[in-house]
Parts: sequence; C-alpha cells; structure tokens
Amino acid sequence: MENAQIVTKLKLLFERIAQPGYILDHHYADNFFIKLSSNDPDVQYLKSLPILLDMSIETFYRTDNYHVTVKVFLVRLLAFITNNEVNFAKFSAKKGDDLAKAFDQINSPDMHTSLRVANMEVALSLLNHNSGVHWLLETNSWQKILTLCNEKRTVFIVRQTYKFVSTFIWKLKNFGDDANVRHVLAFILKPAIEADLVQKQSITSEEEDELCKIYEPMMQMLLTIVSNEKEIKSQNCVIHFLLQEFQIETYCYIMLDRLRREDICLLTTKFLFWSAIGKLFLGKICQPGVKFEKEDFMEIAVTYFNTIHRLIQRRSPKLLFDYCNTCNLIWGRVWNHEEPIRWDINEKHMEMQKQLLIVSLVPPLVYVTLGKNQSVDESEGEVEVYINTIMQSTCEHAARAAYAVRNMMLQLDVLQVTLLSVKRLTFLENNLNNEQANIVFQAMFYVIKEFEPFDDEGLLRTDYCYGDEIDKISIMAYVLDTLLFLIKNYNINWKQSLEVICLNAVVYNVLKRPNLSCKFVVTALNVISTTIKKSLTPNLSLLLDTKPGSGMHEIGMLIYKKMHDFNWEIRDTALELLLVCTELSLIKFPPFQKQILSHKLINVAMTMALNDHEFYVRVSALKCLTAATKVKVLWEQVTSEFPNVQEVILADLCTNPEGIVRKETFNLLCEIYQNIKLDYTMKTALYEQFLNVSLSDFHWEVQISALKFWRVVIHSLLGDQGMLDGTFPPVTFSIESRKIVTLTDKEIQKRLHKILDELASIGCLSILIKLLHEETEVEVMELALSIANELLETLDRYRVPGFLRPSENDPNIDEILTAEDNVLEEEEIDTKNPIKSEDVIEGIVKSDDMNLLTNIYERHMNLNNEPTKVKKKKLTKFATPYIFVVFMKSYNFKETIERKKNWKDGIRSLSSLMDDVLGIYEINSEVNTLDCY
Repeated sequence: MENAQIVTKLKLLFERIAQPGYILDHHYADNFFIKLSSNDPDVQYLKSLPILLDMSIETFYRTDNYHVTVKVFLVRLLAFITNNEVNFAKFSAKKGDDLAKAFDQINSPDMHTSLRVANMEVALSLLNHNSGVHWLLETNSWQKILTLCNEKRTVFIVRQTYKFVSTFIWKLKNFGDDANVRHVLAFILKPAIEADLVQKQSITSEEEDELCKIYEPMMQMLLTIVSNEKEIKSQNCVIHFLLQEFQIETYCYIMLDRLRREDICLLTTKFLFWSAIGKLFLGKICQPGVKFEKEDFMEIAVTYFNTIHRLIQRRSPKLLFDYCNTCNLIWGRVWNHEEPIRWDINEKHMEMQKQLLIVSLVPPLVYVTLGKNQSVDESEGEVEVYINTIMQSTCEHAARAAYAVRNMMLQLDVLQVTLLSVKRLTFLENNLNNEQANIVFQAMFYVIKEFEPFDDEGLLRTDYCYGDEIDKISIMAYVLDTLLFLIKNYNINWKQSLEVICLNAVVYNVLKRPNLSCKFVVTALNVISTTIKKSLTPNLSLLLDTKPGSGMHEIGMLIYKKMHDFNWEIRDTALELLLVCTELSLIKFPPFQKQILSHKLINVAMTMALNDHEFYVRVSALKCLTAATKVKVLWEQVTSEFPNVQEVILADLCTNPEGIVRKETFNLLCEIYQNIKLDYTMKTALYEQFLNVSLSDFHWEVQISALKFWRVVIHSLLGDQGMLDGTFPPVTFSIESRKIVTLTDKEIQKRLHKILDELASIGCLSILIKLLHEETEVEVMELALSIANELLETLDRYRVPGFLRPSENDPNIDEILTAEDNVLEEEEIDTKNPIKSEDVIEGIVKSDDMNLLTNIYERHMNLNNEPTKVKKKKLTKFATPYIFVVFMKSYNFKETIERKKNWKDGIRSLSSLMDDVLGIYEINSEVNTLDCY
C-alpha cells in the first residue's frame, strides 16, 4: 500500500470517529488490531508516523460524549502506540494525568467492561519498557489494577490482571529494584498478614467463605508469580523475600489447617510445591554442567509426600489426584526437554518424576486386583508382577504413599476413585518422557485386560473386575483414550512394554462385550489400527495364518461387523482400519489379504462408496478401493462382483454433489489408471471425465486431483516411450517393432513428438493452458504451472521446441481460452431403480444367514435416490504442441501467481481493514458487496 494512502485513511479515520454518535463495528475493530500485531511493512510504517501519536493525544479522553465503541477503540490504539517507549514518554508528558485518572477508575462499577479490558491492554503494554514500569510505580496505578482481582469481574479481566502482576514483579526484579519488589509483595500479602487465623477458636462456613474471598485472589497472584519457570530457575529476590522475609510458607500451612475449601487448598498446595522448587534454585543455579544430586531434591520430596498424606487424611481423592497431576505438569515445565533427574540407591535407578507419577497409577491397579484370590500358594499373576516391579523402582516414601492411597480407596467408593484417577491421567499425556509413557501404558493395559469378557480358553470369565457396568465402561473409555494417545505419540515397543504385542487381542475381545458406546468402539478400533501400523513387526506376519482364534486372525470378521454398524462413526473407523490392513497387505503383511478376501471387505467398501448416506463414510470407502487397486487379488474380487466397476464409478461417483467425495473418486480413478490395465474405450472415457472436471468443477481441491491425473498421464506416456527415472536410456525395447531400438537424439525427438501429439489430442495441453489463465484459483494455477514446466523441461533437454512448426489450422490462444461449449450437455443417469421400503423389510424377514446386512445394505441406502443430471463441458478447440510451447515461453506465470497471492493477502491488508473500520464499503455504491471479500 502506498504511504500516502495510510496517512489519508488515518486522518479520515480520526475525523470519522470524532463525529457525534458514531458507532464503531467491534468485529472490524478486532480484525484491525489483530493486523496491528503482525510484522506487516504497512504496520511498521504506521508505527513510525508521528501524526498517529499526535492525533491520539488530541482525541484521548475528550469531554465529548463518544460512544463506548469509539472509546474502546482509542484506548486499544493507545496500547498499540505506547508499546514504544518514546511514544509513551511524549504521551505521558501531555496526557499522563488523564491516563492515571483512567487507572484510578478502572475498578469503578461505572466503567464499561470493554473499556476496562482496553485499559488492561494499555497497562500490559507499559510493562514492555522502563518508562512505563516507573510511571506505574510513581502514580501507584499498579495498586488500582491489582484491586481488580478482589472483585467479581470477568474471567478474561482477572487473567489479564494476574498476567500483569507476574510481569510487573519480574520486571522490577530484572531492574534490580528490590525495594519495590518487596513493596509490591507486601501489598499482595496484606490479607494474610492482617487476618489472624491462629487466634480464631473456630471458623464457621460463612466466615470461611468471607476469608476465601480475600485469600483466593492473593493465592492466585502468588501462584502466577512463582509459576514463571524461566525466572524461578535463577537466583532471585522474589522467592527469597517470600520465603525468608514474609515467611509465606508458615501462612500457607496455617491456611491448610484452618480452611476446608478444596479450591483454596489446591491453590495453596500448588504454591508450596512451586516454592519448594524455587528454594532449590536459590541454593544451586540451574546452568549447563551443573549436576543435581538426591539431597538437592529433599525439600521438594518432603513437601510433595507430606502434602499427599495430608490430602489422604482429608479423604479427598479429587483434590489428591488434582495435586498429583499438577506436580507432574509443574515438573515437566521446569525440566522441559532436559535429561530426567536420576540417582542410584542400592544399585537401583531412581527417577524423580517417576516418584511423582506412582501415586496416580495406584487406583487403577488397586481396582483390577481388588477381590482377586491372592493365596500364597498360587503363582503371581501378570498384574502382581508389574506392581512389584513398579514398587521396587520407587523410594520408600513413594511406596508408603501408594499404600496409603490404597487404604483410602478401600474406605471410599473404589469405582469413583478409580474414575477420578484415570480421568486425570489423560491430562499427563503430553508431559511424559518415553520411559514414563511405557510405565503408564503397562498400567493401562492391565486395566483394559481385566475388562475382557473371556479368558485365554475362550470361556466366560468370572473373576474380572467388579462393579456397575456403566461405571466400568466409563473407566475403560478413559483408559482406552490414554492407550491410544500413548501408542500414537510415544515409542511404545515390546522391549520396554511386552504387553503391546497382546494389546490388539485384548481390545478385540473387549469389543465382544454388549452395550458399548459409539465413542468407545471408535476408540477401540483406532487402538487396533494404530497398533497394527506401529507395533507389529514384519516377522509376526508368519504367525498370522497359524494362530486361529487370535485377534489378528479374526480381524476380518471384526471389520466386517463394524462396517455394517448403525453409527456412521463406527463404519467410518472400521473403513480406516480396513485401509491400514489393505495398505500393509501389499508387502509387509500378505496374510491380511486372506482376511480381506474371505469376508469380501473391499466389495463391501465398494457398496458403501456407492450407497452410504454419510459422505465421510463414502470417502473412507473410496480410500480403501484406492489402496486395493495395488493388490491384484483384491481388485480381481471386486471386478468379479462388479465387472463394470470403472463405469459404475464414473457414472455414480464423479457426479456426486459433495466435493470431498468427488475429490476421492478422482484419486481412485487416477490409481486405477496407473495400476489396472484399461482398454482404449475406458481410457477415452477417463480422459473426457477428467477434462470436464479440470474445466468445470467449482471445488479447487477436486481440480487439484484432476491435475494430478494429467501428471500421471504424462509420466505414463513418457514411460511407454522408454523414459526411466526422468531420462531416456541408450537403448529400449520397442513394442511396435518388437526389437531393441537405439535411442538416438532423433529417435527421442520422434518419440516426444508422438507424446505431444497424443497429449494434444486428449486435451491435456489445452487444460494446462486454460488453467494457467488468471481467473484460475492460485493453488490450481501453481500445480498446472509445475506440471507444464516439468513437460517443457523434458522437451528443452532434447531440443524438441526448435523442431515444432505452426500449421494453418492452429487456433490462437484466445480461441483456446474460450474454446468450450457454451451450452452444457445434460444427461439423466438413473443410478438405481427406486425400491419400496416394504421390499426391504420383506428381504430382512426372509434372510437368515451371515450375509443379511450385506444383501440389504446396498438396497436400503438407495430408497430415496433420484435421477441425477450431469453437466459436462467440451472443448471445441485443442491446443497443438507448437501453441503450447509458444504459450509457455511467452508469459511470466510466476509473476502472475505472485500477483494473485499478493491480491489475496491484500484482502486482509491494513488498507482493507481500515476501509472496514471506516465503513467505506457501506457508502460506496460503485463497489459490489460480493467482491469485498
């Protein structure tokens, strides 16, 4: 944008908002400020304009009755301006009193909420430079801002206030202003200092609520301050003042003893854990090469385990697991991407975070072992062996805490405590190292294994975990979610977790249970799919055919059943599992082919692709068909039931109203072209269909799929003429002459001429020219240019363009760009004969075999099918090789694409956003509103 336009629109903006009663659209204003946070050159220029500051000073807090939307806009603009220290110095010299007055009133009930938020933006911007921090101190505005925490304000304002106090404190620390750090901390701690909890004999519920109104904002501010993991790892006066001068830990423990509210208790225990970490770094600076020993973590361990026992005594499992989770998350933040803290005790490796993790794993392990016969005469089961292994890797304090949690569970509702625990384990998913992930995986595996309805002999189990079925399913749903995340995102391998080999069989058996929710089944199928992709080794393929009854041996039956489920989410997930099996069956796991063939799964997928009423399911089914084109035996089975499969796909799916279905259909046809031998008629039909799609489809993603087909066609024709890996070898075998042919330059040029003529005849060259027109979507244009350049590069390498000559019948470029029928052909395709619902019901009643759903599925999905109309475009002028080469060498398409990208970016440019704020589109009658975006 030209600089003069910025200045002009800026002046117009201030003139407009100064008009009486002017109301500013908040949506446009928000987008305007989002743009100001970018590094756009126009934004940088706007920042440098002195006139911006001058006009802001002139309009800031006038006595005029601006509408609140205008006031909010001006204050937010001030936050943008005062982010620069020089600008703030100029502003404070003239309007500092007005700004201080605004902060004095920030907690006033008369101030509009949006204006209060805007003022908080100004306060946060002042913390970006020394002048702003010192001004906040001199005017005591920071005290007015902190009082926002004491009132019932919106969550956003309170969070902004906590962010302010944390940034403010650490800025003062970095300035070396210890006196003001002490002053601000004293202001925050004032409620704890003034309230004397020790002298109170008893505290009623009403008194506790009033005290908590005071303590909650104080603890939230303190927690926000100390939870700065970067600053707390340095030796600092903030932690020193809190611990040494203010003795904050003493106040915290008194609060834990006297107050019963769980929210205050959790805030306090979080703060105590952070302060223990801060105390560690006061004694030893965290620097490269500094090694921490066991003794360094004694304070943290004492704080953690003492708090665990305190919470157990309160009989509050929710609070207990929230605290354990928080400590794990805090540890992960402080020691992020660093080696785990380890030490050796009696030749055992101890890891600090593992000790923090153990307590969270106790409830599910207690749940699966509770009530089992654990006679000393019997050998230990797998779960007991795992528990013993875990307990041997823990310290004595962690073991005591684990047993205390177990005893608490036995006194409470075991199912509910377990549910609380497994829920919170899902929060740790992104904060584990690989070793911890394997430990959690093993624990979750043994929990889900107890949910199996059958034992290893296939008999109904009588000793599996007890409890109400609904509660058990809730627990197992969270367990499955955790297992899925772990195997997706961590290296869960059989060397560390042998259980991963058995996971598929266990989940397969669990799916045999009745009354499972749709989400549960979807997650279970995803677990199986992910495990097959990541955890099965190729050597195991040798075992698949020799172990009847295993999960892998019966995976075909599982997929078959779930592909016919009433819920489309389950059908879709079953198809995703089929896709994985189909892809792996080509090379890695050939025995999967037998499973797929025996249940005709690809044939069912074909039926679903044609008939399923959910478009996402159709897309997944098409992906399975695409993968099956590479496996000969699978595709032969499809063609045995659908002899005219290509024609059916062309007739039924290429005209589907959903773009995602059409896109995947053309991907399938592209793979058919590459992997299946087609006759001349079918190839011609494909060319016509892809030509039509390339020209007329209104979804650019579908056009991308069509262009990829043309790239495949070009590579295929080059390969037919002897090209290998992008070059012609010295000799090749000629199918036409059935002889070895030496590929001289003349012979290569002859073959390339032949390819160009064929590409011209099928319309490929015309398509590339038309899609390089400026009206094309930029993504389509980029791909078309890439394909055209690849072809042109091959022609140039063998000096073909120099031998191309024009002819009298060659059309010009304009004729080609407009060379298509204006009248679109419409064809009615009656895809299926309508079937009455009574016929479907009669078919269900009479059918009594395993193929019930398969026989009826295709029919009942088509009850409402209507004949569809297909619109086609046909070229009347085709580009010749000569026209194509001349066109490609005559234009700078990269420049055109770059211009189109800039134009698209310009829609959200600073100039455009200023037009929005000004409402130019609303008053300019010459602008078409449909063209604005």
